[in-house]
Amino acid sequence: MTKIIPFTPHNLRNNEHFQFMTEVDQLVTVVPTELLPLNNVYPRFKEALTLEDEALRVEQGSLKTETLGESDVRRDQIWSALRGRVESTLLSPVAEESESAKVLMRVIDLYGNIRQMAYKEETSALTNLVSDLLLPVNEEHLNRLGIQSWVTALKNENDQFQAITQERVSELADRKEGDVRGIRLTVDPIYQELVDTLNAAIILNVATPEAQNLVKELNVVIKAYKTLLAARSGRKDAKEKMKEV
Repeated sequence: MTKIIPFTPHNLRNNEHFQFMTEVDQLVTVVPTELLPLNNVYPRFKEALTLEDEALRVEQGSLKTETLGESDVRRDQIWSALRGRVESTLLSPVAEESESAKVLMRVIDLYGNIRQMAYKEETSALTNLVSDLLLPVNEEHLNRLGIQSWVTALKNENDQFQAITQERVSELADRKEGDVRGIRLTVDPIYQELVDTLNAAIILNVATPEAQNLVKELNVVIKAYKTLLAARSGRKDAKEKMKEV
C-alpha cells in the first residue's frame, strides 16, 4: 500500500513552489477525471494555481525591469569613474590639484559606497551627492580636476533612472496585485486536501490503478523537491559552521 509521502511545500521559494504545484497539476490532468476521487478538490486546486501563476508574473517585474537594471549599471560606472578620478588625484604632484581632490573626496565619502545600496537608497544618495558637488563652492575644484561634465553625466543618469522607476510604478499599478505569498497560503491547504483524498482512497482500497500510479509518480516528484531542500539546508549549515571557525 503506497501512500503519498508527507511534504510541506512551505519552505520552497516562490518559483519552486509554483513549479512543484504545476507538476502536481500535470500528473492529475493526465488521468481521466472519472478515474480519480478528486472531483470536489481539483477544481479549487486549479483555480488557486492559476491565481498563483498570475501573481507570480506580476511579482517577477515589468517590461521596465531590465531597462532599470541597465540604467543602474551605468550610474554605478559613472560614480566609480568619478570617485576613482578624485582618489587618484589625491596623489597629484600639483598641490592645487591634490587639495581640490581632498575637498571633493570629503564630499563623496559622506555618502559611502553607493554601489552597495538598494535602488531607492542609491537614488536618494546620488541626488544629494550631485547637489553637493554642484554647489558654487565646489565649481573651481571640479574644473581643476576636469570632472564637471562627469558630475553632470551622473546627474542625468540618476534622473533617467528615476524616470524609468516611475514608468515602472505606473505600469505595475495597472496590473492585479502580485501577492504570491498570500496566494500560496490558499494553495497549500488545497494541495494537502488533494493528498489526503488520494491517500484515503488508497487506504480504503478503492483507488483505481491509474490513481495508484499517480501516487507513485507524485512521490518521485516529492522526493526530488525534498532533496532540493535538504541540499539547500546543508549548504546553509556549512556556511554557518564556517562563520563560527
